[in-house]
Amino acid sequence: MFAHPDDEAFFAAGTVAKHVAAGGEAVLACATRGEQGSQPKVPVCPQPELGRVRARELADSCREMGVKGLEFLGYEDGRLGEADVAEATERIARLIEQVRPDAVVSFGPDGIYGHPDHVAASVLTTAAFDSVFGDAAGAKTATAPAPRGPRLWYVALPSVFWRYRPTEWAVSADPAAGASPEDLLRAGRHPVVEGVPEAVIDIGAFVERKIRALLCHRSQRHNVERAFGSLVDLDSAGLASRDATALLGREYFSLARGPRPKFILVGSLLDPGT
Repeated sequence: MFAHPDDEAFFAAGTVAKHVAAGGEAVLACATRGEQGSQPKVPVCPQPELGRVRARELADSCREMGVKGLEFLGYEDGRLGEADVAEATERIARLIEQVRPDAVVSFGPDGIYGHPDHVAASVLTTAAFDSVFGDAAGAKTATAPAPRGPRLWYVALPSVFWRYRPTEWAVSADPAAGASPEDLLRAGRHPVVEGVPEAVIDIGAFVERKIRALLCHRSQRHNVERAFGSLVDLDSAGLASRDATALLGREYFSLARGPRPKFILVGSLLDPGT
């Protein structure tokens, strides 16, 4: 659940597209239509029409990612934090109950950069998740990770984790499997350690899909340019350099609720086989 059209493309488009390509399904809830957003120097539309335009752009982005359903909650852009908490939480909880997802994704308490609507989306989504799954959700600090169960993930900025390269992540042997640390590294299995997000999803094969999803938000192209600069060739909807693949080829998620995976998840927000 995100606050505005384009949030999904910036933070999770590659992961969603990868999940759908593997046979999964995805549903997106958007709290507002982004009607108070900025526009490029040459506006895409008159400002009073922006909410309608951005809703259409989000529908295009969803088709690009393969999202099955799109729900607009209808709250006012810039004032999500003023919504009735009980009412909004119940609406999101009803959607969760209807979809019964294995993974829910939203903003963390910091809203990435403190945007009030992002913070409110985090509060409401977390409360809704807890109301549906209750004690079954558990805490990420659980000492005995369960193999299955719904999880709530918070999106994270990649810049926070660029200093964490797979070869630098702490590794320990898995005695039960008779594996050495070197075996685990070669297999791409990196145990979860403090300070590293529990999911670092490899979206290398879906980066261009992510860029196309971003470019669906034509009224926000200036923000895409500001965020990705020289990394992306917006005219060709591709990467501008090989370095761009390394920087944009992962999406990052911190676990907020649910069973803590034993290994950092790199292929999906679901454990293999779940």
